[in-house]
Amino acid sequence: MTGADEPALAEERSGPSRADVIGTAIVLVVGLVVAVMGWGYGFQADNGQVGPGFLPVLTGSFIVVASALELLRMFLAPTAPVEGSFMEGVEKVEARAKEELARAMAESGGGEKEELDVFGRTHRQRGRAVQLVFGVMFVAILLIPLLGLLLSMTLMTFVILRFIESRGWLMSAAVSAGAFLFFFLIFRLALGLPLPTGMLGLV
Repeated sequence: MTGADEPALAEERSGPSRADVIGTAIVLVVGLVVAVMGWGYGFQADNGQVGPGFLPVLTGSFIVVASALELLRMFLAPTAPVEGSFMEGVEKVEARAKEELARAMAESGGGEKEELDVFGRTHRQRGRAVQLVFGVMFVAILLIPLLGLLLSMTLMTFVILRFIESRGWLMSAAVSAGAFLFFFLIFRLALGLPLPTGMLGLV
């Protein structure tokens, strides 16, 4: 990338995109909802031990804080990478990769095609996938009072992997089962946290 291209790069980074701000704000709201619902389950039991809402409150609070910090970073961070910094190198590599991709598409006669990401998805498909993920997360939160926390999160993981990321049935089931087993062993058996089991009372 030449010196003449650097001002244009700085101009492109003049502020966060609307999609990034909206997406991060939605994540913040989801974290807030999880924390409030967890508080409703009870943060601490009467005997002084942690209550069933301890983990949701902790997780939701972490999401809220992380999202808020990300929003602050978007608006307060320097609009262009510092000269000689690691991020400047990353920006140069990204710009060079885009130039090579555009050149290769032009040579292959695909200059008019929409740019794809590493997963072969267009910009519209990426946006739709994000919306679907948030929708699945919202439904999973609503299912916690019925199925319990672990089963709801396991079902959410399976749906995202199988129907949004288009992974195989076996891989989606294996990853979801592995996640369920990990959290069950750590939080239920090792730490003894009384996680919400829902109306079914299974796990």
